[in-house]
Amino acid sequence: MQINIKSIISTIAILIALCTGVFAQDKTSTPANDEKATTIETSKTRAEYLPANVEKAQQALKAKGLYKGNITGKVDTDTKTAIKTFQEQNNLNPTGHLNKDTRKKLGIEEVSTIEKSKSSKKSKETISKDTAK
Repeated sequence: MQINIKSIISTIAILIALCTGVFAQDKTSTPANDEKATTIETSKTRAEYLPANVEKAQQALKAKGLYKGNITGKVDTDTKTAIKTFQEQNNLNPTGHLNKDTRKKLGIEEVSTIEKSKSSKKSKETISKDTAK
């Protein structure tokens, strides 16, 4: 009987040790998964929600007298209302979203990290060409 109790206790101890090891591995791998998720989220940010695009839209809408708030780069209620009014005035689908057609009508361009890197490369090339002359 004592042998059975000892084997049961040792089996339980082994199971606890194995389970603790498995959970420790999950906790260690979780930040890596979170980092990947953040990277994916960042790369999938829609152009209409990029702060630079929202700021440009707010400035354009303010110039047209449709937006009364501060230029924040954040889509708030006032910004959505101004966008929707602008869309209605320009025969666009009044969604209140800063979609491609709305940005085009407002005369603002999309700002993306790819375009930023291209423009910075172009400006560096222009500067080096100017200095070479």
